Amino acid sequence: MFIIEKLLFGLTIFGTFFSFLIGGWHISLTILVAFMVIDIVTGLIKAATQKKLNSKVSYRGFLKKTSIMLVIIIANLLDLLTASGVPVFRTMAVFFYIGMEGLSITENLGHIGVPLPKGITKYIAQLSKEEIPTNREE
Repeated sequence: MFIIEKLLFGLTIFGTFFSFLIGGWHISLTILVAFMVIDIVTGLIKAATQKKLNSKVSYRGFLKKTSIMLVIIIANLLDLLTASGVPVFRTMAVFFYIGMEGLSITENLGHIGVPLPKGITKYIAQLSKEEIPTNREE
């Protein structure tokens, strides 16, 4: 039991410190984390359907998600520096990354073969380096 207690204590300290660094938990962070998980899952499905599963690519993807959290920490620290009490920088960063993850999810779905509206694929193609299949006849 002693080891479990130490582990739980360590997790509590880490969780408290992490919560401070990101400025507390907010629904926008829940949505961002959900989008990150969905992006990972759709990315893995895309890679599997294209027979391009690669551990190095997956590892880079996880590092990218970690870097996103580091940017949110930096944004929160900038908010603390301004002492305005309003999380402007953190909110901008979180909303930006929610949008980017949403685009990535949509691209992955297009490559998997999920039908997407032509209007969406048109705008994604402008932002993306790759052609996104529409899978729709219009």
